[in-house]
Amino acid sequence: MAGLRSWLRAVLGLALFLLGSYAVIRWVLPLILPFVLAALLAELINPVVDRLSSGRRLRLPRGLATLLVLLVLAGGMGFVTTLAVAKLVRELRALAMQLPYYYALAMDLARSLAAEIGAYSETLPSSVTDLVSSALFRLQNLLAENLPEVLHALQAFAGLPGLMINLLIVAVATFFISRDRRQIGRFLLGLLPPGTGDKVRRVKDEVWSAAMGVAKAQLFLISLTTLLSILGLSLMGLEYAVTMGLLVGIADLLPVVGPGAIYLPWAVAAALTGRPALGMQLVLLYGLLVAIRQVLEPKLVGDQTGLHPLTTLFAMYLGFQFFGPFGVVLGPLVAILLKAMVQSGLLPIFPAADDER
Repeated sequence: MAGLRSWLRAVLGLALFLLGSYAVIRWVLPLILPFVLAALLAELINPVVDRLSSGRRLRLPRGLATLLVLLVLAGGMGFVTTLAVAKLVRELRALAMQLPYYYALAMDLARSLAAEIGAYSETLPSSVTDLVSSALFRLQNLLAENLPEVLHALQAFAGLPGLMINLLIVAVATFFISRDRRQIGRFLLGLLPPGTGDKVRRVKDEVWSAAMGVAKAQLFLISLTTLLSILGLSLMGLEYAVTMGLLVGIADLLPVVGPGAIYLPWAVAAALTGRPALGMQLVLLYGLLVAIRQVLEPKLVGDQTGLHPLTTLFAMYLGFQFFGPFGVVLGPLVAILLKAMVQSGLLPIFPAADDER
């Protein structure tokens, strides 16, 4: 009976933890996301701020040290972004010189397809051909009006004020969280029941260390994808290998979609424009990148977090099922939090478990 009670308590505790995690991620996190990002950024810059504010030779006021680090960080990001955009603009300008050729090629392809469809349509009933012609006419009008591009541009511009406000909130909140880190920590720990402060600190340290490990693993995988893309595209003799490789790396930031958002449409376009060999090469390169990521990702993330690779893979799968593409990252983080809370005794649902591995 005692064993059954222990099992039921473990199942109930695990279910409550998962339901609470789902509720927090689904409804609470979007409401406080700027402050969560600010807390993460403050934690990232904290070692540098500590060194500037409590060093032996240089001891700046903590507020000034925080402001200085934020300014240097913003300036560095702006400098790198400027260099990247300048490189991208140069290659896009060179690519724009080739647009008339690609336009003519696309028009020839469209005429060839139209001729083939016209020859085939002679064997179809008139009702079917009238329906197809009407649909194509409406589609042509829609494309001619550029409605999707206009709506997309309007949505982007409509979201700019909100984005700027959120970035401002993140910057200001980061400054105050970093400057008053100790006072905020004491206040939050003071809200907890007696005896749980040390456990919460251990959980926070372990989760943060594991989260940084996940970030390092993802950064390594994205960098590997970018470098392999640039190398592979260069070996194919493509003129814009660096630009396209960087775009593939940016696309790799998107969970699930990844490099396929670049390679697959590119391969289809190459095949339709009379270059099937290039299309096949792009598909093979994309397949190689996917295979490398699928093999390395569970192992790298598992090594960085202390989770078994199978547990990591299962957490990524469940995260995707519940939260979509970004759940691939959130799933392992929830598993890390569960592991840390169980090991610290903050969530005593598996008393006999001391390590997952």
